[in-house]
Amino acid sequence: MTGENLKYAEVILPLKLKMEVSYIIPENLEPEINIGSRVRVEMGGREYIAVVRNISSNCGEYAGKIKEVTGVEPAPAITEKEFEFWEWMASYYMCTIGEVYRAAFTSSITEQEHKKARNRPSKIKAGEEFSKLSAAQEKAFEEIKQSFSKGVPALLEGITGSGKTEIYIRLAKEEIDKGRCVLYLVPEIALSRQLSERLNAVFGERLLIFHSKQSPAERFRAHKALRESGDGKGYIVLGLRSSVFLPFRELGLIIIDEEHDSSYKQTDPAPRYNGRDCAMMLGKIHSAPVVLGSATPSLESQFNVASGRYTGILLKERFYGAETPEIVVLDTIRESKRGKMNSLFSQQLIKEIENTLLKGEQVLIFRNRRSYSPLVQCTNCGHIPLCTHCNVPLNYHKGKGILLCHYCDFRIRYTQVCPACREATLEDKGSGTEKIEEKIKEIFPFATVARFDAEVTRSKREESRILKEYAAGKIDILVGTQMISKGFDFENLSLVALIQADSMLALDDFRANERAFQLLTQLSGRTGRKHVRGKIIIQSAQPKHPVYHLFETGSDTVYDQLSERKEFDYPPYVRMIKITLKDRNRERLSEYASQLGDTLGRIRNIECSGPFAPLTDKIRGEFLLVFWIKFSRNSGSAIKTGLKELLTSFESGKSSLTVATDVDPV
Repeated sequence: MTGENLKYAEVILPLKLKMEVSYIIPENLEPEINIGSRVRVEMGGREYIAVVRNISSNCGEYAGKIKEVTGVEPAPAITEKEFEFWEWMASYYMCTIGEVYRAAFTSSITEQEHKKARNRPSKIKAGEEFSKLSAAQEKAFEEIKQSFSKGVPALLEGITGSGKTEIYIRLAKEEIDKGRCVLYLVPEIALSRQLSERLNAVFGERLLIFHSKQSPAERFRAHKALRESGDGKGYIVLGLRSSVFLPFRELGLIIIDEEHDSSYKQTDPAPRYNGRDCAMMLGKIHSAPVVLGSATPSLESQFNVASGRYTGILLKERFYGAETPEIVVLDTIRESKRGKMNSLFSQQLIKEIENTLLKGEQVLIFRNRRSYSPLVQCTNCGHIPLCTHCNVPLNYHKGKGILLCHYCDFRIRYTQVCPACREATLEDKGSGTEKIEEKIKEIFPFATVARFDAEVTRSKREESRILKEYAAGKIDILVGTQMISKGFDFENLSLVALIQADSMLALDDFRANERAFQLLTQLSGRTGRKHVRGKIIIQSAQPKHPVYHLFETGSDTVYDQLSERKEFDYPPYVRMIKITLKDRNRERLSEYASQLGDTLGRIRNIECSGPFAPLTDKIRGEFLLVFWIKFSRNSGSAIKTGLKELLTSFESGKSSLTVATDVDPV
């Protein structure tokens, strides 16, 4: 092939590159390569699977030695709508399209990988009819449809236990019957597993489940089904945030459940995207209506309702007419002074647990910290063992006999001997779920107690086992972290207790109160379904805190909270970007931060704060410094474009420096 007849493929590599790279298309591969094809190419001595973005007769801006495409992957082509979504994400989240492609690629699986995977037959039940809606649900359903007819997303604010899921199912069934696909987003894998049983009963083989803990065969099935969808064949996809990268053809509806949940946000690596916000854009690209749902909508979503961007729909009564739970806030300082504290538990709480168990009902104890204790300290010299790679105390895991870093997984064997003074005087301080489980077993030896946190639910099988046994009443008391607060329905659960509840208020975050209220509301929703009125007990050293008052009274202070955000220039009234600099050398990092600070300070129309050292200022051997950028909502696109160019240029040539950009941090 002569130079005049050469064809070039401009490809997207799964790398942090500023531009697409050109490769020569060999004559024998020309018939197989089109825009959207996945091809094998070499760069830097490594082979990558790239995506063809354009085919031309020139090599574009790439000035290096032009190599040939080495092969073609037997995978369906990326569509223009997928490219549009990728390009929007790269622009919005200030990353490269290669980083977006890497995120999309890691969520998929190739034909070759599928052949290597164990392909187990799916265990899918026959489809059943959905449940009849109550009058309140019917009203909410019709209001959502009216919102869709106007082309406006709907925000369904329904108290826990109000039956939002049944409304979602009814909406999804209508679309699938028309041959369209539905994306049903949830924030946690554990939640998807319980919900899948309900969806299975209605949709049968039309249900696809997609998340990172699925087997390669299961993930391939989802991809293949969606690629082949259309022509009257629709599916409902139940998935986590990465599901936004799936190859939808006929997308008819997007459901975003628990839309307030911070788990929708990807923190590392880039793109640091929010699955909720990306789903909104996905709906726009596909002209698919979107319904968001939560018992505690985010202030951002409520702001969108107030400004007319969303339609707000209320569902304020529980299904089956169940009562909202009784709320009790216990003053632990007062109880301690009166000698009514037994280790971590007040005598009143112990009595309430005992009464609950005697009635044959179940208890949930919440503590949002896994491990036995968050640190150990020497009572002789005060030394606290720290991670050698991160500037944080090592967590004590008694069952494994180790001190563990929850950032980098560094661990050492635990002994009572202090490494500083060599005295056997190390003691655990504070409590995690493991200690609470141990103490509860001591107080209630006759009860069946289990723990539900990231430590004991590493496998899909173990997580499923605990949830099924608790739902079946085989577990009396469940001790869990935030994982258990979202969307689960346990009929026999009547008492929820929060231990050391104040820890969720002591965060250096303008969203701390909002998140604490959301968590309390979600936890209260786990109790008192159908037959009995539930109770939630909060043990606090600050019983008069405004969050607890709001929770007890149920008063609506949304507009007060929005006023505070507006007064102090916080989202949703302004946009925020977090810029994190990382380097293994502290002095060099400080120098780089000083240089960047000078540059950022000269940019018009932004408010720049920093550099600040975060509370954890060293992670995995790298020191961290942070800048916070605020700017007007109306100037977002121009500001981000300029910042992206500036930061790319600043990072260039500094091999030791990493610049991480987080748009709309949570």
